[in-house]
Amino acid sequence: MPLCVYLCYSPGCQTKLERWMPTADEGRQAKFECPRCGVPMTCAWTGSQMATPNMKDAAAIKPSR
Repeated sequence: MPLCVYLCYSPGCQTKLERWMPTADEGRQAKFECPRCGVPMTCAWTGSQMATPNMKDAAAIKPSR
């Protein structure tokens, strides 16, 4: 489930909105109005959740140098 970030580029507004979306494609296609000024926001970034590493496997992970 990716986190999508939407930005409003209206002068003087520059509001940021974050939403969890079912897929990155749905996040890119979603249309939100800025809650502050009402202008349609632009999808600026879609990311995905990464699995949390299991600490019992920490010995197998070697630091990069």
